[in-house]
Amino acid sequence: MKKIDIQTIFWDIPEDQVKTLPQEFVIQRALTYGGIRLITHIIKQYGLPAVREVLHHMKPTAIPERKYYYFEHYLLG
Repeated sequence: MKKIDIQTIFWDIPEDQVKTLPQEFVIQRALTYGGIRLITHIIKQYGLPAVREVLHHMKPTAIPERKYYYFEHYLLG
């Protein structure tokens, strides 16, 4: 990931701690705050099944309904 993408989704976490974060947390942050470029990178890095599983376990209010629908039916479908 590019440094600017990481700063966008992990603004509240010190840079040296980002690499120690759990996979599920990284994926959830990318889905919640990241753009399409970052999300496609996350899919390449962690795999489509892992990203789909995290999306399905997220709270319905974690991301806007339209964004969830797009991920579910087009990006991760």
